Amino acid sequence: MKIFLLVLIGILCASSRESRPDTNQSSLTKTSDASTSHEVSITFIATVKSIELLGERELKVIPVGFDSRFAVTVHIESVTPKEVPLEAETDENFAIHSPAQLFQVAKEEAIGKKYRFKVVWNGMPGNSKFYNLSAVRIVDEATAEAVVTHIQRKEEQRCAK
Repeated sequence: MKIFLLVLIGILCASSRESRPDTNQSSLTKTSDASTSHEVSITFIATVKSIELLGERELKVIPVGFDSRFAVTVHIESVTPKEVPLEAETDENFAIHSPAQLFQVAKEEAIGKKYRFKVVWNGMPGNSKFYNLSAVRIVDEATAEAVVTHIQRKEEQRCAK
């Protein structure tokens, strides 16, 4: 059963990778298909709660790449923009390929640490897909507050245009 779920996640991720538009465009671009979907760049501050192999226990995960092997559970503290499927003060489980690639440290060193994550969302509420997850460690609270304030100002400037 575990192998079946892993293969199914891999197939779904591969099909979404083939059908998504060029990600080198701006963070909010209209796709070329007939739908009204948009790519949305999401930034969120979160603390890593756990990292475990997929299939060790039953989890509802958000796949963010191809060949997912690990589940990363994070506690999200803030999210920008607000109109996305991720919410502040919630826990989310992301299915990723490699914690070492995402965090640039051993998985044990990432647990309990705060990161600024970025991910791209396809903008379709009924058929959400996420990809291109990245993470940068936030060293202290002052840095975290500065990052959140900067992100909020950028979002306000973008919305004012």
